[in-house]
Amino acid sequence: MNYNKHYKPGEYSGICVVKRKSETDENLIKRFRKKYSKSGLAKELRDRMYFEKPSDKKRRKKAQSIRSIKREENKIKLMKEKVIKNKQKRIAKIQKQKRKGIENDKSNQE
Repeated sequence: MNYNKHYKPGEYSGICVVKRKSETDENLIKRFRKKYSKSGLAKELRDRMYFEKPSDKKRRKKAQSIRSIKREENKIKLMKEKVIKNKQKRIAKIQKQKRKGIENDKSNQE
């Protein structure tokens, strides 16, 4: 069921939020903010406030991509370190259990 009776599918009407039955005003505003942020309209408005030369755009996008690549590499590095630490912990635990088993065997033999 479509809550907005004025909505026409082919027509661009911007961001539209219609109040649902038993919905508080706070939730309505929250839904609007979420739609607004997901649409990217605020970012586009900020970008268009001032003219940016094409070369500056390229430079900015390249720097942004380099930052995101480094961030991903750091994530992978941290995950690998975590896996190695967990593996070492498991090995230490197994070795400790083996030592306990050997000590128990020796005490049982005596």
